[in-house]
Amino acid sequence: MMTLENIHKRITLIRHGEPEANEEYSAFALVAGEDIKNFLKKWNRCELSSRNEIPASLKEIIKSGDFYISSDLKRTKQSFQMLGVNEFETNELFNEARLPHGIGKSIKLPFVFWLIALRILWRFGLSSNSESYKDFTDRIKEGTDMIEENRDVNHTILMAHGFVNRFLKKELLRRGWKLLSKKGGHGFWSYSTFGQA
Repeated sequence: MMTLENIHKRITLIRHGEPEANEEYSAFALVAGEDIKNFLKKWNRCELSSRNEIPASLKEIIKSGDFYISSDLKRTKQSFQMLGVNEFETNELFNEARLPHGIGKSIKLPFVFWLIALRILWRFGLSSNSESYKDFTDRIKEGTDMIEENRDVNHTILMAHGFVNRFLKKELLRRGWKLLSKKGGHGFWSYSTFGQA
């Protein structure tokens, strides 16, 4: 049985804070397929929103880390900086799963429908202007290898993205890591901590 006393390594996965672009796109606004590309560009380049509220419990967890790493996208790096962490590594292995786009250019659908439909199509093989689902899952396994091989670290804190964290959680559990705590579901600033004896 795993207790706090026999946990020697921890990994905390955090989803970044809310970007400004999230405020600009209404979930049910009609958007043409050709505009998805513009949204993705803006999402990756924008600053974090000024209305971000960071959970107090997350600030405490941050203090216990001894290795900090993020994706190399702007929103994760800024999230660490918002938490007062200025020394961290970046690695594109932890970049978000790119959303396919470039189909149905003249079709207008509510924005949220596009996001759901494109992600489902991606899961079942669509990789237009993005990496394939298989390439993404291979990348997640490689990222997990990298974290696990960092043997001199007691608590790794990773700032990443929604889909990345979901798949990392599954991979860590598959490899025998135990979920110690979690908060926030899949929302901005949500986090999960895993332990290993």
